[in-house]
Amino acid sequence: MQLKKGNKFMKTIIFLNIKGGVGKTATATTVAHMLAARYNKKVLLVDTDAQMNSTMMYSDVDFVSIFNGICEGKATSTNKSVETLLLDRNADIHECIIHTNYENLDIIPSCLTLSEAEERIKGDVISPQQTKLKRHLKKVEDEYDYCIIDTSPSLSIININGLVAADELYIPLKCDGGSLLGVSIIMSILNVVKESNPGLKMGGMFFTQWNGRKNVSKAVYQLLSDSFGEYIIPVTIATSKNVEESSLMQIPLLAYDSGKNKSKVTENYIELTEYILHRDL
Repeated sequence: MQLKKGNKFMKTIIFLNIKGGVGKTATATTVAHMLAARYNKKVLLVDTDAQMNSTMMYSDVDFVSIFNGICEGKATSTNKSVETLLLDRNADIHECIIHTNYENLDIIPSCLTLSEAEERIKGDVISPQQTKLKRHLKKVEDEYDYCIIDTSPSLSIININGLVAADELYIPLKCDGGSLLGVSIIMSILNVVKESNPGLKMGGMFFTQWNGRKNVSKAVYQLLSDSFGEYIIPVTIATSKNVEESSLMQIPLLAYDSGKNKSKVTENYIELTEYILHRDL
């Protein structure tokens, strides 16, 4: 969705691939923080994945407390979350927003019960199932420059809500068959999604955990180029332990790699963030 705010608008970007392990969350959390910290943009990150990795990165919820809670049979809660917005059309979105410890960056957290909400959404015959998230985000579209949506690896009704709410779709992928299949499935449903969101644009596809010296990388790149060459963006994300370490420590990559000489993967994500920014010029 886009609403002019003077000469500004909130752009909503979704990172999606139905293949897991391709770097959706790493990309969403890193780009969101870079937009806020490096480019002084006001950013709202929306976590629509029940695994809660984005939520744990930017809130007081942590891996250890969730792990212990599950092992002890105790419910874990983030209070009001994206689940609240998907299930309650009268919810106040401001009550679901958490101000993070990073300037200009807020988050709407996920919760462990989000996957259960899927069936409740499907059972709602009163309001359109695919526009629930969009309806709530419209209420804050004059408060942010960017909304970044992190997703689960599926074609759930929750992810359809994300696509319907988005202005641009970016597809991260690895050099493997599962990623290619995920891309083809997403591309095949875009026309259906555009019936509810005709303004949705393809921002681009990009490779993560990239090693251009491998023959499999070259082969997969060629296959993707043959079918979707116009959508491949000139940015690849290198493999790096920094991504895993920063995630485990619940620190965004740019803050974790804060030295003057950035790692290759951090430089790659800066390039990706700048690519996204330059599409607005």
